[in-house]
Amino acid sequence: MLINIIRKKIWEGIKSIDLKSPPKSKIIVEYPKHKKFGDYATNIALSLSKKYKINPMTLAQKLAVSLSSDELFSKVNAEKPGFINFYISKKYLQNALKEINKQKVQYGSNLQIGKGKKVLIEFVSANPTGPLNVVNARAAAFGDSLANIFSALGFYVEREYYINDAGNQIDLLVESVESYLNIIANIDIEELDEGYKGEYIFDIAKQILEIEGPSFFNQTKTEKYKRIKDFALNSILIDQKRALDRFRVRFDNWISESELRQKGSIEDLLTYLSETGNIYDKDGAVWLSSSKFGDVKDRVIMRTDGSVTYIIPDLAYHITKYKRGFDKIIDILGPDHHGHIAKLKAGISILGYKASAMSFILLQQVNILANHKITKMSKREGNIITLQDLINEVGTDVARFFFLTRKPNTPLDFDIELAKKQSSENPVYYVQYAHARICSIKRMAISQGIKLHKFKKEYLMRLIHDTEIEIIRHLIKFPELIVHIGASNDVNLLTTYLTELASLFHSFYQKYKVINPKHKELSLARLYLCKAVRVVLFNGLNLLGISAPTKM
Repeated sequence: MLINIIRKKIWEGIKSIDLKSPPKSKIIVEYPKHKKFGDYATNIALSLSKKYKINPMTLAQKLAVSLSSDELFSKVNAEKPGFINFYISKKYLQNALKEINKQKVQYGSNLQIGKGKKVLIEFVSANPTGPLNVVNARAAAFGDSLANIFSALGFYVEREYYINDAGNQIDLLVESVESYLNIIANIDIEELDEGYKGEYIFDIAKQILEIEGPSFFNQTKTEKYKRIKDFALNSILIDQKRALDRFRVRFDNWISESELRQKGSIEDLLTYLSETGNIYDKDGAVWLSSSKFGDVKDRVIMRTDGSVTYIIPDLAYHITKYKRGFDKIIDILGPDHHGHIAKLKAGISILGYKASAMSFILLQQVNILANHKITKMSKREGNIITLQDLINEVGTDVARFFFLTRKPNTPLDFDIELAKKQSSENPVYYVQYAHARICSIKRMAISQGIKLHKFKKEYLMRLIHDTEIEIIRHLIKFPELIVHIGASNDVNLLTTYLTELASLFHSFYQKYKVINPKHKELSLARLYLCKAVRVVLFNGLNLLGISAPTKM
């Protein structure tokens, strides 16, 4: 990556003026906020000035002079109060295209970063009480794309879905289906005060009766509960998996809470906790001394009736993640889980595991806008927009891209009308059209006898216009961006980057003629530039799980 090359040159430059260089990792190199301040900048003179008792501007000027002779830079400036700005040479930028077109689908990958390390990403993990909705869809798009990026950085990645198929919500699901069963069979019952009311509940009840007939009602209460539970969970999970498959999301592991309970994980965990000496009895309940380990207060882990609170099965599940040897454990959760994080980390620490290996990403709410109005949704009332509905309405590509346009900690407004537009207003259409346009340019070039195998590297010197150079500047930032996203989890930066690249390319295409048989060398140079843009667009869209069409 160029940013690492510059960091190394700064390190060498500091040594060349007889000062001791800090570790390369401590040398900050950033993109300036304005183009007039160059392509890259560093504040190293400001950070070293106190240590060496040198005026920061004097130090910046010395380093700028030392680095100016390097052929990587066309110019190196010192700016008040002590910044150093770097301008990359046109020759380097032109030659960078060769590396992009040589690496092709590998461009942007950096397999050495995560080599030998295992990452587990748990996401979606929706309660199996109904179809996946748009909030689950945002988690699916985000988690899958983040997993793709970690894979591109050399990590061994597993995607995991936790099936919360035990607890009160499952009892309520069974009661809801049974209520519909009684309604269909004209059996007088009291209407449920609470319950799931969607059409899918009616369909499940209808299917059970179609399979079992009137004999279903002759079973005992326990038998009916088990039959409804097994059938409903199986039906809902099949529907969720189908929706995820259409959304191009597949999980390596599906972990069932009820199976963990059957294996005795809960009892084992309670034994382990008691052995740590960090639980105590109070008011007839059992408490965890979680406040000693960073939690805001101690937590009840067993109620007075002997039932365990949710933290226990969740701890039991997360311990399996550690036991499977993952170096990094990422949970992607909804905003309502904020209060759960501290107590989970405390429990992990009490059990002797490194809580620092775990990180949590809270995805904020999704608002569906139709005719500029927010659509209200409620699973309990059956008023939801499902993932299947959304795919049918706007398609997988558009849905995934839109879900990834905002930081995870920011609420997202999903504009249905905008998503359906096939124009430059729609960002995913805009990006995909840039890729398709380049493929069209290539076909046109071949039809006019201009073929890339006749390209020679010296033709790159013909790429001199500001628009062309600006595109290359943007292209070389792609590998650095992928590394940054791997550290920050800000997948939205990739959709922004691709939109900006598409904008630069469309502007270039409108301003300059790419294919001109009268100027074959320039045509080949621009065709080579287009090829590099296509490589980056394809690789970026692929990381987001979005197709790169060759025709539109």
